[in-house]
Amino acid sequence: MIRAAIVLAAATAGALPVAAAHGQTASRPECRTILPPKHLPAGRRALTPEDLARLRDIGPVEPEYFAEPFFTVSPDGRLAALQLREGDPQRNVYCLAMIIVDLSLKQSPRVIDEGGEPLLMTFDDFRGFTDFPTGFMRVVTPRWSADGKWIAFLKHSGGTTQVWRAFVDDGGSAPLTHSEIDVVDFRISPDGRNIVYATRPGVEAQLQQYEKEGLNGWHYDGRFVPWLSKHPLPRAPVSRQVAVLDIATGAERAPTPQEASLVAVDQQIIANSGEKATIDAQGLEIAATNLGGGAKAGAFHARRADGSTATCPATMCDGAYAPWWMSDRRHARFFRWEGWANASTAIYDWDVRRGQVRRLYFTDDVLSSCTPQAGSLLCLVDSSVEPRRLVRLDPANGARETLFDPNPEFAHLTLGRPQRLHWRNAFGIDTIADLVLPVGYQPGKKYPMVVVQYDTRGFLRGGTDDEYPIQAFANRGYAVLSFRRPASPATQGSKDYEEAGRKDLERFTDRRSVQSSLEGGVRIAVDGGIADPKRIGITGLSDGTSTVEWALIHSSLFAAAAMSSCCWDRTFTAMAGPSFAKHFLAEGYPGLLDLNDPFWKDVALEVSARKISAPMLVNASEDEFLTAIETYAALREAGVPIDMFEYPGEHHARWQPAHRLATYRRSLDWFDYWLRGVRSGASDRQPELKEWDRLRAQAAHRKDL
Repeated sequence: MIRAAIVLAAATAGALPVAAAHGQTASRPECRTILPPKHLPAGRRALTPEDLARLRDIGPVEPEYFAEPFFTVSPDGRLAALQLREGDPQRNVYCLAMIIVDLSLKQSPRVIDEGGEPLLMTFDDFRGFTDFPTGFMRVVTPRWSADGKWIAFLKHSGGTTQVWRAFVDDGGSAPLTHSEIDVVDFRISPDGRNIVYATRPGVEAQLQQYEKEGLNGWHYDGRFVPWLSKHPLPRAPVSRQVAVLDIATGAERAPTPQEASLVAVDQQIIANSGEKATIDAQGLEIAATNLGGGAKAGAFHARRADGSTATCPATMCDGAYAPWWMSDRRHARFFRWEGWANASTAIYDWDVRRGQVRRLYFTDDVLSSCTPQAGSLLCLVDSSVEPRRLVRLDPANGARETLFDPNPEFAHLTLGRPQRLHWRNAFGIDTIADLVLPVGYQPGKKYPMVVVQYDTRGFLRGGTDDEYPIQAFANRGYAVLSFRRPASPATQGSKDYEEAGRKDLERFTDRRSVQSSLEGGVRIAVDGGIADPKRIGITGLSDGTSTVEWALIHSSLFAAAAMSSCCWDRTFTAMAGPSFAKHFLAEGYPGLLDLNDPFWKDVALEVSARKISAPMLVNASEDEFLTAIETYAALREAGVPIDMFEYPGEHHARWQPAHRLATYRRSLDWFDYWLRGVRSGASDRQPELKEWDRLRAQAAHRKDL
């Protein structure tokens, strides 16, 4: 579940006139390493948590959920623009820079804008609330002018989010808009003369009303979600207000209906994108329904120049997404998820005249933001042991050319070798995991193993939201099971959250299915002589935390655990507040009048506290800290080793560089202590080690009783 916090929009201070757009942004000290080095040291060294925390990123960690492109190509096809992000854990800041990449590789990548604070993704409407931060990075898409001389993009600087412009040749940049309310979306008009942008003043109006109301005391009602805020939260729906800025004069006017439609709804994520169509200049159209899951059977079609429509005849066209025309206007190509557990990506060619469909390319890598260029594709690629990079891919022969690697240093670090595992669980559902061997792996030797959840496609970094550092564990002598939870066998065809929740809670079908898959993956690692069955740990965030809780209650597989959100307990509906409580009760969760309902023995750690023995570390965000209090207190009372840390300013997912590194390091040291009997020598860890010693002694005393 995604928690929220209020984000206040701030007025622009010292706004520059549009005519000052060539002003150069100042260089920041944390950005001195934003571009990768040209010369690298020979040999390899051990990867550390700091290496992962300082990786240069293009876009959010998990690209497959986002609809907006992470990079764009200039109108003449020569250049690509993208935002590059590098965390600095010591300062707890990010370097953000807009980068221009010469696709001919004749010139080195260069910075044309620098600075600002990261934009976090929010939901316009999440279960009746608006402006919902998630902790996930937002996609910042650069948009090109028609003449290719400049790009425009969203940038948060000086307390406000505006549309900025950066010039490709001289790198000068400055804001174009000067809205008193944060800009949430924009487009450049087709003629290139205007910026069409959207704000949401209704959110600010609600917050101002709440401030006024607070003078007389807030009425406790559906606006409250106590576990994340003591303040009422803005409610949905809130409409977008659209304005049109004349770039040359700075004058603003109301939009035409067509202009307003460009930014009318939130299209950050694929699930919100609905039906999309790709239309070329000659009116040829390729359409796919529901990009989140691909085209429905028979829904993938091409509109010819004469107005007639051809429907793709092959079953391979079911699930097609992101289609595009080839230059001959006779062939269309498209992507499709397929393979075991639909975990692989394929590219197909459809001969529209003959109706023939054939597969050109197949990979386990994640391809995102792909842009057709002649017969090739420009794509961002995430592979299991290589961070995201920009490549040119020829699907016909599989040739790849790296155009921009933000992290060439990574090739000089020692890495654990992954093995892709396939199996079916007790429900007959295909499941995958990557078993990452420890660095220096010796066949026949059994290693401690840590499970990281709950997807395993692309770069094996830290699981969902990059919380638990897979390759850092491998460099510490652990095997790592990077586990992908299977899709629920119960929720197909559900019309809303409540129906899906009810189906999942009936006999706990989904939780039992996930547990079956988890046990199958662990069994493969143990039976293969790699994992020591007595030294297996498990980690999780969000749904992964639910998997951890279920596993600790219903099995004895795991000797230690670490969670980034916690927990389902018997009073969580009260902590969720009146509005959220209605949703959970409708899904089938018992309320406060049913604290003794047998339901809770299957999902609530507090109810099973006396039979839990695995030590637990909770890395709680500020938003979700209160949801862990009851479970923490119950387990402490029962003598279960549990320790918890709260990370200020964090939402559902961790986004601050210092906190990400702290979570990495603390989790490594936690599992070292409980699974390997190794004590960290770091000075800042010594007080924690004393507490862990006390918890161990208390647990031993409890066992002796």
